[in-house]
Amino acid sequence: MDMDRLKQFKTYPFGLFLWLEWIFLGALILGYLPNIFVNAKYRIDSDLINIALIVIPLCIILLGGMGLKLPRRKTLYKWMYFTVQLVLVLLPAYLTEEISYCIYSCLIVTVRNCLVFKQKECWLANIILLLSLIPCIISVRNFEDFQARVAKYQAMTIADYEKVFNMGVVSNVIEAALCMTLIWIIVNVVLREYKSQQQLALAREQLRQYALQAEDRATVCERNRIAREIHDSVGHALTAQSIQLHNAIAFWQSDPIKAYQFLLESQGLVKTALKDIRHSVSTLRSDPLQGKKLDSAIASLCHTFFSRTKVMPNFSFILNRPLTEEIELTVYRIVQEALTNIIKHSQPTAVNLKIQTFSEHLNLSIKDNGQGFNPKQNTTGFGLQGMSERVFALNGDIKIDSSLGCGCTITINIPLESSL
Repeated sequence: MDMDRLKQFKTYPFGLFLWLEWIFLGALILGYLPNIFVNAKYRIDSDLINIALIVIPLCIILLGGMGLKLPRRKTLYKWMYFTVQLVLVLLPAYLTEEISYCIYSCLIVTVRNCLVFKQKECWLANIILLLSLIPCIISVRNFEDFQARVAKYQAMTIADYEKVFNMGVVSNVIEAALCMTLIWIIVNVVLREYKSQQQLALAREQLRQYALQAEDRATVCERNRIAREIHDSVGHALTAQSIQLHNAIAFWQSDPIKAYQFLLESQGLVKTALKDIRHSVSTLRSDPLQGKKLDSAIASLCHTFFSRTKVMPNFSFILNRPLTEEIELTVYRIVQEALTNIIKHSQPTAVNLKIQTFSEHLNLSIKDNGQGFNPKQNTTGFGLQGMSERVFALNGDIKIDSSLGCGCTITINIPLESSL
C-alpha cells in the first residue's frame, strides 16, 4: 500500500463512504462471484460463460483498484474515470445476462460519483449510469434462452442441486451479513453525529453562558473603574469647589478681591470637573474607535494626553498583519487606561508608546519616567486590574515593572494565531 493510499485513508471524505465501498466489493466477491462459478454449467452459451468467468474477476479487481485514487482536479479526468467504471459495470452484466452484479457495482460507482463530482455533475453521472442499465435489462428478456436454461435445471442431479442450493444459502447469508453490517455502520454514524450535535449544542450554550458571565464581570469592573474615576476626579474637584465657594462667601464683604479670586479658582475647578465627566462618558461608549483605524484612535489619545499634561508621547506603530476588532478594542482600552493612570499619578516628562506585531503575537509597550509605584503594594487598583483582565481574556500576558521614583513600564503580549 503506497503513501498516496495511506494519505487518502486519512483524508477520505467521511470514512463511512470508504466502508460502504468495501462492503459492496465484499458482496461482489463473496456473494455474487462464487454463485456465478457454480451456476456456470447451466448457462446456454458455455463459451461466453467461460470468457465471463475470466472477465468478471478481472473487472471486480479493476473496479476495486480504481478506488485507490480518486480524480480531484480536471473535469476531463473525472469523466474518463467515470467512463472506465461504467464499462467495468456493464461488461460482466452483458456477458452473464445477470443484473445482480450491476446492483452492487452501481452502488460503488454512485458513492464515488458523490465524492468526485460536484452536485449537478453527480446527478448527471448517476442518471447516465441508470440509463445505461436499461439495454442490459432488456437483453435478459429472451424466452428461448429462458426455456433452455429451465430445461438444464430440470435435468439437474441431486448432487448438483445440493451444490447449487448450498452455494445459494452461503451467498444469501453473506449478502445478509454485509447488509446488516452496512445498516449497523450507518446507524452508528447517524447516532454519533446526533450525539456530536447535542454535545456541540451544549458546548455552545455553555460558551454563551461563559460569554454572558464574562460580559457581566467586565461590565461590573468597568462600572467600578468609572465610579472610582468619578470619585477621584469629579468628587475631588467638586469638594474643592465647595470649599472655594465657602471661602468666597466668607470674604465677600470683608475682602471682595480675595473672594473674587476664590470664585475664579472655583470656575477653574468646574471646567476641570466637566473635562473629567466628558472623559468618563467617552469611555462608556460601546464603540470607542468610532470607525477609526487603531493608529488614528491612539494618536487622538496621545493628543488628548498632550492637551492635559503638555507632554507628547513618543508613539511607534508597526503592524505587519491585520488585527481582529476584539484585539483592536482591547489595545485601545489598555492604552487609554494606561495614559489616564499616568495623567493622574505619574507626572512624567516623557512617555514612550510602542505597538508592534510579530508572526504569532502583538507586543504593546508603555513606558514613562514619572513617579512610579510599588506594584506589590498596589494590586487592587481598578485600572491595572482592568488591563490584566482584558489581556488574560485574549490568552495574553502582562508585565508591570515599576518602582518609586523610576517610572513605570507595562509590557503586554497578545497571541494572534488563536484570534484570527
